[in-house]
This record gives sequence, structure tokens and C-alpha cells, in this order.
Amino acid sequence: MSWMDDYTAIREDIHTGYIYEAIEAILYLRAHEEIPADEQWRFSEMMGACCSALADTEGAIAAYFEAATEDKYLRSQRSHFSNYLYLCHAVPNLRPKELKAQFDMYATLYRHEEPLLPRADVRHERLRIGFLAQHFLSSSSSLFYEGLLRGLTEQYDVYAYALDDRADGFTESLRGALNYHALANLSIEEQAERIRADEIDVLVDLGGHTDGGMTLMVLAHRPAPVQLSGIGWFATTGVPFVDGFLTDDVLSPAGTEEFYSEELLRLPYAFHFTPDAAMRTSTVAERPADAPVTFGVFQNFMKINEECLKVWGRILKKLPQAQLILQDAAVDSPLRVTTILEMIEGLKLPAKRIFVRTGKRDYLGDYGDIDIALDTFPYTGGASTATTLYMGVPIVSLRGETHHASRLGAAMLTAAGKSAWIAEDARAYENLAVRMAEDIAAVRASRATLRAEVEKSAFMDGAAYLSAVTDAIECIWAERGDFAR
Repeated sequence: MSWMDDYTAIREDIHTGYIYEAIEAILYLRAHEEIPADEQWRFSEMMGACCSALADTEGAIAAYFEAATEDKYLRSQRSHFSNYLYLCHAVPNLRPKELKAQFDMYATLYRHEEPLLPRADVRHERLRIGFLAQHFLSSSSSLFYEGLLRGLTEQYDVYAYALDDRADGFTESLRGALNYHALANLSIEEQAERIRADEIDVLVDLGGHTDGGMTLMVLAHRPAPVQLSGIGWFATTGVPFVDGFLTDDVLSPAGTEEFYSEELLRLPYAFHFTPDAAMRTSTVAERPADAPVTFGVFQNFMKINEECLKVWGRILKKLPQAQLILQDAAVDSPLRVTTILEMIEGLKLPAKRIFVRTGKRDYLGDYGDIDIALDTFPYTGGASTATTLYMGVPIVSLRGETHHASRLGAAMLTAAGKSAWIAEDARAYENLAVRMAEDIAAVRASRATLRAEVEKSAFMDGAAYLSAVTDAIECIWAERGDFAR
């Protein structure tokens, strides 16, 4: 059997869920030096996929970095590195300067990239604003950009560009509201040329380093004079061809400019949350008065690390009757549950009071199982934090040092008027959770009113957010529009 036959067989194992078998096969081939040196990256890439399937974040980080350094093809090398950067935000104790160095390394992969020829010097009666994403499906990201896309159509010509042709009800609703284009089956350069042909003035990237950084590869060709990020991606892009980054003072406090490659466009609040139809029709479930205090973490299990688990364990130790539910917000995978259970056992946490569950499609009802949500750190929750608040559940979040992803929870709680639930360090996080649990009657009584409070807060003030983003776009267009042409 050739190495290619082995490669095909392992890919099939991964596709069908035989993850442990795939890992064993990869390790065997490496131990027996049966993989050609210039093809090692393919097996590192598969190892990254295996580790992600197991919620083994550290393993996935190592595998994707190996794939990026071993790969001989620039396009896939960039993709591996984007996967690596995405996961780096979940690493405890990774200093901002160390993280910035990784983004700088990624930027070198574009040092020989040639942009498209500048477009003709044309002026439009209405500014043309484009949004670029891998897809425009109903997703965690769409909760934060839907209101903006629709609101901007009143003043601007708005375009949406999807790199693939997947569609759902949300996609179809956008088609009727703005200029929608699927760019599937085109090369990266052709995708960029298609955007440039529409004479887009300001292009907003909704992908960043998600989905292997494919949207950034399009932006590298400079299809628009001004290019922005900051809604669908939670950190600097690290590249010189993204001009501005939409943020706020909580996410990017004064002095953090050095950690961004973009100009910081600080809004009063960086996010606007638009609940989807299922959320709007849901009800806030009450908790029985005699139920044990139950904490919950409804997040992607890739964000859970030993540091989080240790703090959660200390909280349970101080509250001998309390329980903790960990539920994967990403996938329905028993394999990931096994990984978390092994971590819990290794740390000797009170396993009888910790319940680990797979992800579910109808997860909204599960918020009725918990009293207080606990945020992950250093990679805090985005859509999960917003959803938790909307479902009437308070959440304790730790404000990270300076990098963007570690302050997402703090930014959303601030916008929602709940900054009292933000902790400045792990000990304060622990103490805050315990204090809330000790006054559980008041916490449960506030569930019914929390959604209404969030709806009235800046977090869901669509008009104010639209005005702030409009001002930021107009400002950077006035500053860079003519120069960029």
C-alpha cells in the first residue's frame, strides 16, 4: 500500500468518525518513516482535524502549526496558519506580545502578494459597502451583523459576497434585502476581481482567520480601496491590507494599539446583538426554588482548558451542594465529552457534581437547567454570552489582559449594562460566582426581567450602533478613500 492509499484511508476514518483509529494510523506511519518528507503536512493537517474532533486544543494547535511549517503550497500553508491563530486565543498565559508575534509571522506569507491594479477613479452617488464571508447562513456571526447589513441599506448600496454557495432561510432573506453574490467555483483572484468589478468602496471582512482565513486571501488582492474587519472576527488580522478594525474601549483599551495591524475604529460599543427567530419566540424558563444551585458552561469545548476547570472546581468546593453542567455549543460529539471527562478526572475535580453533555440543536431550552453561567477564559464567549443573557441567565466573565478575544465577554456585559458580572482576575471570578450562588433566590427572581433589560440596553440598540458604524465608515473613507485609489 502506498502512502497515498494510507492518506485516503485515514481521511475516510476521520470522515466517518473513527478518530482514534486515524490518530493511531498517523502515528504508526510517522514512527516507521513511511510518509515522504514533502507530504508530511497532509498528515499534520489530518492530525489537527482529529484533535479538533476530540476538543484537544493543545494538540490541534501543535498539529496546525506543523502543517503550516511543513506545507509547500502557499494557499494551504496560509489556511493551516489561520487555524493555528484561531486556536491560539484559547491558550492560557499566552502574552499579548507573544500572540502578536504569531500574527506577524502569518503576515510574512503575503510578502510577495501582488494586489489587483487600482480600479478606475469613480464616484458613486451612494457609497458602496460590501461584506465578505465564507457563507451567509444563520450562525453565531449572523447574530451580530444582520442588523447592520439591513440598516446600512437605507443610506448605502450594500453588497454581500459569499465564497461558497450554501444557503438557508437566512440567506434567502438577505437576497431580497441587498445585492447578494455567491462566488463559488472561482479562483481567489477571480473572486477579488468580481468584487472590484462592482466598484465596492468599503469592503468589510466577516471571516478573519475563521474557515482557514479564506476571506483574507481575497482581501490580499485589494479588491476595494478601504478594507475593514472586526465583526465576525475577534482579533487583529495581522495583515497590512486590512485598514481598519471596528472595536471599542473595553475590547481595545488605550495602549493596545501596538497589538493590531489595523487602525482602531473605536465605537461606543463594538457589538449589536440581533436574536434569531428561535430566540425571540423562546421563553425564559423558571428555576424550581428547591433545585440545587447549578452553574453552566454552554460553549465550544475547544475553549475549555485546565485553568478554567481548576477555577470551576474551586467554586464547587466552596459550594458543596452546587452542580456544574458543561455542554458543547459546537458539535454533538461523544468523543469531545470523553476528552473533558478525562481532564476532570486528571484534575481530581468532583466528577459526581459535574455533568458533561454534547451539543444539541434545540439548546435554548437547556438554559432552564442552569442558574448562573460561567464564561471560559482566556478565550471568552461571543454569541454564547449574548444568548445566555437573552435567555435570562447571568454570566460571570473574566476580563483578560489586553488581547481582544479575552475581553469579548466583558465588552458584551458592559454594553448590556451588566459590568458588575465582570471579574478582573481568576480569584475575583471565583468569589463573584460564589456570592451570586449564595444569594440564589435573588438570582432566580431576576431571570424574568433580565431579557427585558438586555433588550433596552446598548447591546440591542440597533439605531445607535448603526449610527456609530456609519460614522466610522465615513471617517475612514474620508481619510483613506482617495489615497487608496
